[in-house]
Amino acid sequence: MVAAGHSKDECWETIWDYEVRQFETSQRFRTEVKDRYDDAGVDLLSVTPWVHETGVSERDGQRRDLSRWQARFDAADWLRKVTAPAEARRVAASDEVGIVLNTQNVGAAIEGSVNEVDVLYNEGVRIFQLTYNYQNGVGTGCNDHSEGGLSTFGRDVVDRITELGGVVDVSHCGKQTTLDTIAYADAPVAVTHAGCQAVADHYRGKSDEEIEALAEADGYMGIVGLPWFIAPGVDDPTLDVFFEHLEHARSILGTDSVGIATDFYPADTQFPSELLAYYKEHIIGLGFDRENVEQRTIADGLGMFETYTDWPVIRGELENRFEPAEAAGILGGNFLEYWERAR
Repeated sequence: MVAAGHSKDECWETIWDYEVRQFETSQRFRTEVKDRYDDAGVDLLSVTPWVHETGVSERDGQRRDLSRWQARFDAADWLRKVTAPAEARRVAASDEVGIVLNTQNVGAAIEGSVNEVDVLYNEGVRIFQLTYNYQNGVGTGCNDHSEGGLSTFGRDVVDRITELGGVVDVSHCGKQTTLDTIAYADAPVAVTHAGCQAVADHYRGKSDEEIEALAEADGYMGIVGLPWFIAPGVDDPTLDVFFEHLEHARSILGTDSVGIATDFYPADTQFPSELLAYYKEHIIGLGFDRENVEQRTIADGLGMFETYTDWPVIRGELENRFEPAEAAGILGGNFLEYWERAR
């Protein structure tokens, strides 16, 4: 398509639209996708309706991708939109795969209207990250050069999310916005996917002060698995660095309040090189540092954990390092218990 004169934005969008059409029209494709989940032992995950193309608003891009996810749900009888912890537990006990929808930039997606939180909630979104890397009307992002904190409008948004029973997520928020939100919210707050700055000094990590505040508020933290967040500047990091972050968070929050959030992108080395290069530029444009992004590809993992299908590697490492009940909690049980507390 690029050779034919189409933009890389158009190519990227076409890939996702084609994948949805495969879901809708090909039983073989649906079976292959289900087999990958089964082989990995994954029965519940959270996904982000994303803005893939430039020049499109956060609101419109998220709505477009939400419609793609609804098409997948409609096409595959084994794929379930999960909107409550009880549903998640039912799916985990069945042969189905559950999806918890999240938004990673609600402050931009609602365009100044608190009522738009209801629209997202009614579409099935249950995890609401307040900011992405930069400031929006709700608060300050983690890669901003100033600390504005949670705004008055942000308080209204937090109130609406908690009234609805959604999860308030501060993973990409700046330090002051994170602390303000934890202190203000009526329900426990989550850091669904981040690292620990005490282990690796990166803006996508949380300081001990933030993690301690989260612990005092009975919150939850998922440790991210992207190499340039948790091992910036390190060539070929292994899973050991991931467990350093997990152990540090656990030392503050306790074993029952930590989990895993890979944050992996669904790409691999079979993606066309031009599109991989384009997507790197895209995520750099979202506020990620060029040096560390260019060090890795978006398909890179951590040691033996390279793709979603390598999830058994994580499970095996946890079972070697923790008691069975602790490992089960970190693998997902802790998040479900947190979600129940936050509703």
